[in-house]
Amino acid sequence: MVSTWLTELRKYIVYFGVAVFTAAGVSQAQQPPAPLQSAPAAADDLKARVEAQQKEIDELKTMIRAGQIKTASAEAADPAKPVDEKEVKKILDTYLKEKDEKKKKDDADKAEKANEEGYKVGTDLKMSTRWNPLAGVTFETPNKDFTAHIGYRFQLDNVYWTQNDNLRRSAPAGIGDLQDGAFFRRSRPSFDGTAWEVVEFNAELALEQVQDSVPNFDELYVGVTKLPFIGSVRVGHIKTPQGFEGDVSSSSKAMTFLERAAYTDAFYENFATGIWASNNYLDQRVTWEAAVYRQDNQRTNSAADFGDGSYGYTGRATALPLYECEGRHLLHLGVSGTFRDNEVSDTPPGAGIVGGRVADFRARPEMRDGIGDFGNSLAGTTTVLPGNVKRLVDTGTFNSTSTSIVGTELFYVLGPFSLQTEYAWTRANNSFTRLANGNDGKSLGDPVFSGGYIELSYFLTGENRTYDKRLGRLGSTYIASPFTPFFGVRGEDGHLAFGTGAWEIAARYSHLDLNSGALRGGKEDGVTLGVNWYLNTNLKMQFDYLHNDRFDLAPGAFTGNVDGFGIRTQFFF
Repeated sequence: MVSTWLTELRKYIVYFGVAVFTAAGVSQAQQPPAPLQSAPAAADDLKARVEAQQKEIDELKTMIRAGQIKTASAEAADPAKPVDEKEVKKILDTYLKEKDEKKKKDDADKAEKANEEGYKVGTDLKMSTRWNPLAGVTFETPNKDFTAHIGYRFQLDNVYWTQNDNLRRSAPAGIGDLQDGAFFRRSRPSFDGTAWEVVEFNAELALEQVQDSVPNFDELYVGVTKLPFIGSVRVGHIKTPQGFEGDVSSSSKAMTFLERAAYTDAFYENFATGIWASNNYLDQRVTWEAAVYRQDNQRTNSAADFGDGSYGYTGRATALPLYECEGRHLLHLGVSGTFRDNEVSDTPPGAGIVGGRVADFRARPEMRDGIGDFGNSLAGTTTVLPGNVKRLVDTGTFNSTSTSIVGTELFYVLGPFSLQTEYAWTRANNSFTRLANGNDGKSLGDPVFSGGYIELSYFLTGENRTYDKRLGRLGSTYIASPFTPFFGVRGEDGHLAFGTGAWEIAARYSHLDLNSGALRGGKEDGVTLGVNWYLNTNLKMQFDYLHNDRFDLAPGAFTGNVDGFGIRTQFFF
């Protein structure tokens, strides 16, 4: 049997030799002719080649006899066992796992080495561009010491109203007619990022509001981070560190309902121009924020304010006693305090007019029927833009030197369920009426107003709300992303395929009391029911039903209620 294989092997070697000589001849035919060898030299060369081939044949014989090469006969006599697919898969999985672990180890060793060697900020400025699902178009250097994000968001609201006939009367008896309509609640381009690893900036225009050809702003600041003891410092048009609702401390993108609760509308100024500082401790379980600022004139967001001594001071502290499962189970507690000088009235004192430092606490229905304060003027006479922004409850303007506010916060998340509640007390310090001749009149003391809300939400599809540990606030995108984005397509098999997106249901009860002593601003209660549909990380639809009551009012004002239904389409990147 062995001799038969040797014969076959010898034939293959001869064939191989003929092929090699033939190829060599063709190759030589394409080259310039070489000098011809003599006949004896050619014979010696051929003899050497034959002897080399014979040596290889002898070595193969030895290997076959030793069993190092399995012959076809042996294979026929001992056929291979059937391939065990499980065994092959096991071997392949083990190989891939070892390869992956080796890559991870190599990457970790490389990162550790780079960390030990250090990196000089700004030495590698190659900029790459990518699409971040949460932030859109993002530019960054390899070490992320320089980053930039170009973004935009809009919120298109459609609202539908019913109300008591008494409330259709002009203010102060009623609030005028709330009409069905559509408007862009927000339209805001933004440009934010970091520089030199420790500088952060954000520029966000509020294009839905332009007053006297002056644009309004969301955040517009530059800051420095990673400062010893202090942490971070920002200068510009900043969020005042008070409250927990999305539009107050975080972003209006992160709102459960179309609008804030009435107490927030009445007491808090969510933007101001000044300086802000913040830091965190204990693995970001404890945070503090503080701000000193000028108040935006008459609560607009032009980032401009003029007047001697009109300053505000706000501080906020938060604790996170419970934080598990990467934020799917957490408990947040917070408290904030504000002292601000009340602004000086733009109108000099006179008969029927209040001069000096003044205060006014008021709240709209918890769904808007106009853009900011740019619907009908507060006096109810001049129409600037379509819509109605009258307040349901309003103390009216009265003299007061300053305002003090204390606010409390609680936020609890257990998987898809969340509970959020706040309550605050506001005191108007040294309040009084002013006589027609401009002199101080009757003292009103230090009236105290209060309000708050409680809300519950639940994700039917299992997602959870996000939390920003660094600043102790809601995550700016509300949820990280739906488990399954929405889609409706026809598959390769011709059948329809769908993705659900994320679905959330929510309910809120709110209360606001603007009555204190001789001041009768009234009381407002509200119930809001909402369904939110997050089609993907960038697109959201909101559906809200609202019922607001106003009662316990000043003489001449009518009690009543309003009902509204609102639909918001929100897109951001």
